[in-house]
Amino acid sequence: MDLILSGPELAAATAARRLAGWTGTPAPAPDDGQAGAMLIRRLRVPGDGELHAGISWHGPASLGERPGGEAAVQAMSGLMQVHGRDLGVPRRLGLEVASVTSGVLLTHAVLAQLVARTRGRGRAQVETSVLEAAFLLASHYIAGATCRDRGDWTPPPPAAAPGPPFRSSDGRWFEIETLDPAAWQRFWRALGAGDADMSTAWTHFRSRYFRARCTLPPAFPEAAGRHHLADIVAAAAANRVSLVEVRECGEVLADTGLPAERAAVAPMGTEQPAAAASVPPAAGAALPLEGIEVVEATSRIQGPLAGLLLQMLGAHVVRVEPPGGDPIRLVPPYAGDDGYFFAAFNRGKEAVELDLGSPAGRRELADLVTGADVFLHNWGPGRADHWGLGANDMAAWSPRLTYVEASGWGDQERNRRLVGTEFLVQAHAGMGAGLTPEGEPPAPSRVLLVDCLGALVACEGALAGLWRVATTGRGQRVDASLMAGAMSLQAHVLAGLRELKERFRCHGRPVWGPLQRPLETADGYVAVDVEGDRDTAKLCRLVGATAGRGEAGERAAAARFRERGVRQWEEMLTGAGVPCGSVCSDLAQLPTDPRLAALLEELPGGCHVAATPWRWAA
Repeated sequence: MDLILSGPELAAATAARRLAGWTGTPAPAPDDGQAGAMLIRRLRVPGDGELHAGISWHGPASLGERPGGEAAVQAMSGLMQVHGRDLGVPRRLGLEVASVTSGVLLTHAVLAQLVARTRGRGRAQVETSVLEAAFLLASHYIAGATCRDRGDWTPPPPAAAPGPPFRSSDGRWFEIETLDPAAWQRFWRALGAGDADMSTAWTHFRSRYFRARCTLPPAFPEAAGRHHLADIVAAAAANRVSLVEVRECGEVLADTGLPAERAAVAPMGTEQPAAAASVPPAAGAALPLEGIEVVEATSRIQGPLAGLLLQMLGAHVVRVEPPGGDPIRLVPPYAGDDGYFFAAFNRGKEAVELDLGSPAGRRELADLVTGADVFLHNWGPGRADHWGLGANDMAAWSPRLTYVEASGWGDQERNRRLVGTEFLVQAHAGMGAGLTPEGEPPAPSRVLLVDCLGALVACEGALAGLWRVATTGRGQRVDASLMAGAMSLQAHVLAGLRELKERFRCHGRPVWGPLQRPLETADGYVAVDVEGDRDTAKLCRLVGATAGRGEAGERAAAARFRERGVRQWEEMLTGAGVPCGSVCSDLAQLPTDPRLAALLEELPGGCHVAATPWRWAA
């Protein structure tokens, strides 16, 4: 099958590289017909016919033909607002998270079409966009902000000092994690923070996953700053608190034990009859995974979002929860009967309650899985085998099953003693450096980037597994991880550093002047996409800055933005071909913006979430 990929440079290149890895074809070079930052790439993949897969900047948003860019998309989607919550001002994310995510989403669509074509279905065209990818990354924050009935819930007030990462007396930055409040208290008392308000600090620390904010009483960073890192590491180990250093990109590049950016997919069980040969797509075909059954036993974000994406592609998903339901249902504010956080990732799934700690509950799960195409879990290391629910066990019951294990660290044995969660993985993977410009501490983002990309990697692995089952007749085991998600987000950064071809970066860090950050206007902030001297000079001319070249000229241009309002700058700059976006300062207002309404959907419980990010055509 001829696959024609098109889209912005990084987004299209991400999809082409990932698909080349799955299909065994060489990653193609751009066509001669590329225009500006838009690329067209052609791959030959298994199957008949032709598939056009495209990425636009804005998708179905009502933004006309305005130029697009990563910074503008981060601004409009609310990502800059969420990333800057701790400081109270919007902040740009140094990694091109929306562009990369859109490339992964397009990879999903193509793999889903390969599966559909083995079943006599499929479409000839699919599209997603960078802005839709950004909305997906911000979806749970939008859900929390748009709950219709917030009751008497209010977020905890900020404390006086920064939260993690912390800095030791010898100048080393580190992240910590524990799910146990008693372990948290023991650790900080060991560092001499015994008189601090432990209850307030724990509340802020725990809620950072839901609120993207974590400030703490000053006693905590002060206690960390009185000790060498070696002593802090010893205190963490003694009190069962996970700790990792915040690494730079160069340290990550030198680490030979890092996982690939994709899931690992390997055959299991015995060979079964394969599906019929691929056929051209039928007119008016349904969603590509219609008829696929998924059983999901997951918690938090990584697993539930992976299941949600499979559901958006047409699969029927049965969600297994403990007796009494998933505790995340109780996280306020509420969208109907459930907390917004749960609703954002589990809407539309069929839920069943099973006690997997009992033999009877495990037998019921086995019965469910026997009739399914995909089983997805994110249990802790070793639990599946302990319960007799490992890949080999299930392959005996369901030989054509795609078995997906979503973990934190993957096969990194050295880190398996650590809790495999968002902020530890960001720190260990060097994302704090890739996200943060030179001259600032390499701080990981409070945005749950790794959980989301870990989910996308798990979904991609499930789709690749389904395709291999259909074409080989053998069940597949898929190992996906948060670490693989982190590597996906920064693959282009590490490649540039490795090949000595960094683009607007130095040692993996973004190199920004005053114009690459959110710009304060008379009534808010805007973000513009300018790269290199030519773009910068053009912007300076447009805004009437005459202070000369270099940083002084850029500062003069930035100062001019305070003279007009956001909408005036948007109209002027986009009309002149400069990608520009107003920074969303209140996520609750996104559904009321008629330009962006098509990218959101309202749930029955009264909150808004990102809509399905794919559009199909026969």
